[in-house]
This record gives sequence, structure tokens and C-alpha cells, in this order.
Amino acid sequence: MTITFHGPFRVATGVGRPGIDAAVVRNNLLPASSLKGLMRDSAERLLPGLPHLVETVFGSPRCPTAWGWEAARFEEEPIVVTRARVSLDEDSGAAKHDHLLFGEEVWARTAEFTVTQYGPLPETDGPSLDRDGHLAVLACAAAGVHSLGANRRRGLGWVQCTPEDPRVDEELLARFTALAEQWRNHQHA
Repeated sequence: MTITFHGPFRVATGVGRPGIDAAVVRNNLLPASSLKGLMRDSAERLLPGLPHLVETVFGSPRCPTAWGWEAARFEEEPIVVTRARVSLDEDSGAAKHDHLLFGEEVWARTAEFTVTQYGPLPETDGPSLDRDGHLAVLACAAAGVHSLGANRRRGLGWVQCTPEDPRVDEELLARFTALAEQWRNHQHA
């Protein structure tokens, strides 16, 4: 998968350090767990009402996934900068007391990550789901990711995610749609 960044992003640690409220992990700017979570969220939005199909591909507490995600690899060294944000009082327009935030942001052009099958595909209690079906869900879920990290609704983390193999084309979209319909029909049977 290739990620093209349309601006800065931040996947923060949740723990600050001296002088920085929202810090990033410099040697793992876009972790595998974040990428898996983004794709799973995308799959849930693309397959509403089909949680068992999503769980079959992405795993659940009782059935682990057959797929493994790698952290993003950057072709060019990303640039990490610090940006200040302040919250303003609506009435006075002045900065609110204790509302100044210093957060790190990452600037990059592109990154790549890999999703690899490392285990057997799980048995399903729904329609059978072969490797091509899994790949269709994974590719469409990746293509559905358009933002990542913190403040993605406030201008950070806008991206385009492009699956390389398989590519999202008319044939793959038709397979994805048929698969979703098959699982919906089974659910209502």
C-alpha cells in the first residue's frame, strides 16, 4: 500500500515530554497498529451491518486475523516540526488560561506499508471467504482511508491510500460488492 500525504500528520504517543504536549515516536511515526485500525474503521464504514465479515478479515477477540500489518516505511526522511495551538475564548477573543498546546507534526510526501498473510484463513459461520475475498476487503478498506492521526477533522492527516496488489479497479469493486451482498443475504436468511 502507498500513502500519499496532502499535508502534515500526527500519530501521538498520548504522553508528552518536556516542552511538547503531543509527541510522536520518531522511530515509528506511523505504527502498524494505527494502519490496521484505520483500515478496519474504513471496512466498517464500507460494510455497514456486516460486523462478522469485518471480523473475519480483521480478527476478533475469539478469532485472530490471518493478516499482519507493518509500520509505514518512508522513502524520504520525514520532517518533524513543532506547532503551537491555542484555544480562544468566544466572548473576548483572548487565549483561554492553560489552553496552549505544543504538538509535533510530521511532514512527508509518501510512505509504504505491507499487509501480509501469516496464518491460515479462518473458517466462517457465513458464506465462504477465500483469499481473493479477503484481498478485496483489504484493498477497498485501504482505498477508503482518507485521513489519519490526530486532528484529522481539523486539517491534519489528509491522505490518499493506494493498494498496489490487488489494485482497486472495476473488477475488484464488483467482487467487493458481490461479497457484501452475499453476506447480507446470508444474514437475512
